[in-house]
Amino acid sequence: MKRTVCAGGRRIEYVLIQSVRRDVLLQALPEGVTRVYAPKAMRLRDIDELVRGNAERLGALHAEVDRKLDEDRRAHPVADGSRIAVEGKLRTLRLHAGARTRADVGEKAFDLWLPHPEDEQAVRAAIRAALSRRALERIRERIAALHPAIGGEYGRVAVRDQRSRWGSCSSRRNLNFNWKLIMAPPQALDYVVVHELCHLHEFNHSPRFWARVRAVMPDYEIWKKWLKAHGGELGV
Repeated sequence: MKRTVCAGGRRIEYVLIQSVRRDVLLQALPEGVTRVYAPKAMRLRDIDELVRGNAERLGALHAEVDRKLDEDRRAHPVADGSRIAVEGKLRTLRLHAGARTRADVGEKAFDLWLPHPEDEQAVRAAIRAALSRRALERIRERIAALHPAIGGEYGRVAVRDQRSRWGSCSSRRNLNFNWKLIMAPPQALDYVVVHELCHLHEFNHSPRFWARVRAVMPDYEIWKKWLKAHGGELGV
């Protein structure tokens, strides 16, 4: 639910998500969106007061989010002629005016048609959407290829826009992956797929878990290190 409080003459609108949890989490998201995760039993007026008391902190969190987004934009230009990585290979971005948005990823070029190719935000959104679709398709293919060697039941497979995680396996055995993996070399994507499939058996990072990963992908450490070293370079 959406709620609004006033602090220091400023309105703070936030999205409240209450669940079975013990603590309160304040989260600053892009475009000024604030989320608050709180225990189900906590009174709304107490949550409002907590948000009000943390107005200054929330302002600092949003300023940091904006700073990082600005850094990302400068690090990943999307002008005509920019270079976009797809499955570990750089393609030249070519922007075209078109009545509807569509993308064509070739061996050397990433052609993108959209109504307003001069709108940087629209270009970024279209690239992310195209790469997210390709990521989901490729991840499903790799799960189909790798799952027989690992086994275990899994539920939904989805791609998400995550800043700090490459993948996750939920308690319901749903598998989530970061769309940016489609920009990395295929072996890095395979490592994350293997990693999450192995969590179907070991919901931890114990020696037994890593032994399962190694049994399927003996060189997994190379790609684990690659993501740590170069993951920050991926994105749009």
